[in-house]
This record gives sequence, structure tokens and C-alpha cells, in this order.
Amino acid sequence: MKKLFVLFAVAPLVFGCSDSDEQVQESTSPQVLRVSTLGEKVSNPTNSGWCKDSVAAEATLSSVRRISDRFYKMDYLTELPLDQLVDGNYRTRDAFETAFDTLMFHPQGYEYAKVDKGTACSGFVCWNEKGEILLGRNFDGDGGPLMLIHNKANGFKFVQFTDPHYNSVQFNSSDREHGDGILSDGKTSLHRLLREPLATMDGMNEYGLCFGAYQLPSFDNHPGTPLAQNTGKKAIVSSLMHNLILARCKTVKEVEALLKAHDMVNIMESLNVHWMMADATGDWALFEYWKDELHVYREADLIGLSVYVGTDVPYEWYSIENYYRSLEPYSTYPKQYVADDWQIKMSAKKRVGHMMNFYKPTMSEMEALRCLQEGRYDLEVPHHMTNWSCIYNPAQKTVIFALRNDMSQVYKVDLKEDLK
Repeated sequence: MKKLFVLFAVAPLVFGCSDSDEQVQESTSPQVLRVSTLGEKVSNPTNSGWCKDSVAAEATLSSVRRISDRFYKMDYLTELPLDQLVDGNYRTRDAFETAFDTLMFHPQGYEYAKVDKGTACSGFVCWNEKGEILLGRNFDGDGGPLMLIHNKANGFKFVQFTDPHYNSVQFNSSDREHGDGILSDGKTSLHRLLREPLATMDGMNEYGLCFGAYQLPSFDNHPGTPLAQNTGKKAIVSSLMHNLILARCKTVKEVEALLKAHDMVNIMESLNVHWMMADATGDWALFEYWKDELHVYREADLIGLSVYVGTDVPYEWYSIENYYRSLEPYSTYPKQYVADDWQIKMSAKKRVGHMMNFYKPTMSEMEALRCLQEGRYDLEVPHHMTNWSCIYNPAQKTVIFALRNDMSQVYKVDLKEDLK
């Protein structure tokens, strides 16, 4: 029997369903809306002339549609300078984003601003009743807007889930509790949305390769945090990597080969990340950089669950390198910390048992989405919210998702139809 594998970040999630709960939930399944049929044109000025390729920029920006509060979609029809950015070997965010702006915009369009926002995020891998792998993912943050990109101009076609708050100070509204406002106020130039692929948090391409990025904490004076690998290979920053793998890789194994050929530098200077990925063959893996070296963990390497909560937990406990092995403290825990004491305080063993006992390794897409919703961020972190929850089916090339912990409306993208 296949196992359910789970990755948690920052906010611990406690799940549980009984058979009766599932029956009630199935009888009240929400209508699933196809994103391709939705949206109203945004009337903001585009200033596409500020972009180097003004024709493609105009086509991209004129495609922006507002679907609902904090939810937009866009057809990305502009060529990204992926090769130039790889060749540039940029090892800092300043250098990388300056190069991106120079390649994409005329000087009037420049707007470099560091927008480092903390996130949580959680996810899992399971299988549906057909034996198809599913990748579930919460993007946990402040409930900001979602920009769903249909990227059709950069290698393989792919969809990207992005948060504009990470993209530009123009979209970094200080009032996030009362509507989006700034993306559709009729006056804010949308040309900075051409930077939106840099804010990609998860996505899937036409071959079914999908991924989610998950936060790892950063601690002062700890080697490897934030991530800045330096082994002599050409560097790629993490936001560039997210686009490269969707544009050029079909399988998890191809991602592994690409990453091993480059040094990884994390674009977010305030945090580190690791990644869960899956593909249409049913392969999946967890990618993490540990002490300047890439580690790839597959089914045989994982017990099933990583839990971490609170900034007082030592870095070594966050790492996949130090997952529970048979639910016992891993031998490389720092001796100055008492692993058993931490496990008792955080009820970690109970959380592991709760997940494995109550959640099925085989679930429908809708059941899997409910798993994410029941573990929503705001249950344990007041005044925060899960921006979006999505279930990727690589074999079917589909993704269903819900916004802001709201299961009353579920959306669907079918890449086979929507990326034509």
C-alpha cells in the first residue's frame, strides 16, 4: 500500500477525517469552475512602451483579467531572457534583478525594490483511486492576491501560481484585509506584471512536471542559510530555476540533472527554501540543499512527515536531512538540544500518528483539497491566511484550487485545453 508523504513548513497542520465526515463532504462538493471561462478585463494603463518588446508586452498585459477579489489571470506572451540570465551567473538578488530589468525594460520601466515577505507553506504527495500521483500544496502567507499565469512563450507551455506582493512595491499594498484594490484601480500601470514569473511559488507544465516551493528558516551564522551554493558551477537563483524547470524539464529526473549542473542561490535573502516535485510518470522527490550540497529524497528516504514550529527550534531539525527515522530522534541532532523534550512539547509524535492513521494514502482530488483546507494556516497563526491551496494531477495535466481557505468555490485549469 502506498504511503502519504507530507511536508510542513512553519505552521503545523493537524488533520483528521472520519468516514461520516467524508460522506457529508462528498455530498456537498462545490461546483468546480473552469478558469478559462472567467474574468473581466482590467482597465489599468499598461505603459507597454516602457518594455523592450512592446508588441509582446502589449499582448501580455492586455490579457490580464480579474476573476474575483484577489484573483487574476494573465497569458504570458513575452519571451523571458532565460539563457542570458543563466549565462550572467548572478549570485545576488541585486545583480539578478538589475539584469532582468535591463533586459526587459527601458529605464522608465525600472522599479527595483526588495519585497521580502515571510511565508509558511505546506504540502503532500498522495495517489488517487486510479493510482495517479497527486501533489497538494498550500501557499500560506497574508491572504494576498493570486496571479495565475498561462505562460505560452518560453519553451514548454506552463501555468504559474504567483503572488504579486512579491513582485513589485507597486502591488505591495499595506491594506491586505479589505480587497486587492491596487491591481485593478484603473490607474496603476500593469507593466511591472512582466516581472511576475519571478514571483512563481508553484506550477505545472504541459508534460505534467509540477512543483511547490516551501520555506526553510534562516539562522544567523549557520552555513548554507540563506542558500548560496558556491561549488564553481554557473549559478541560478531560485526564481529563475522555477521558470527553467517548467520551461525545459519533463520529469523529476531531468530537474535533478539540471540542478546538479548549477549552483543554487536563493532569491529571497530572508529565508531558505526546499522543493517538492512530481511528474506524469509517477516519480516524485523532495529537493533540498544542505551544507552546500544538493540532496534528493525519494520514497525510500522518507518516513513521511516533517514538522517544525517556532523560531527556537534549531536549524538542523528543520532539514529533511534530519527527518524522523522510525519516529526516533535522528542521530545528528545537536547535542546541546534535547530532542525528546522538544518532541513532547510540540506533540510531534502525536501529529505523525494522527496523519498516518486518519488520512488515506488514496484520495480523490477533492478529498485532497479538503485535506489542505482543514490544515489552513489561520487555524494556528492568527491574522494570517492561506493565499491558495491547489492539487496537481500530473498524469491528467490538471490542477484544482481554492483561495483564502474558502472551499465554497473551487477552480480548475486543464492544461491540455487551456494552454492551446
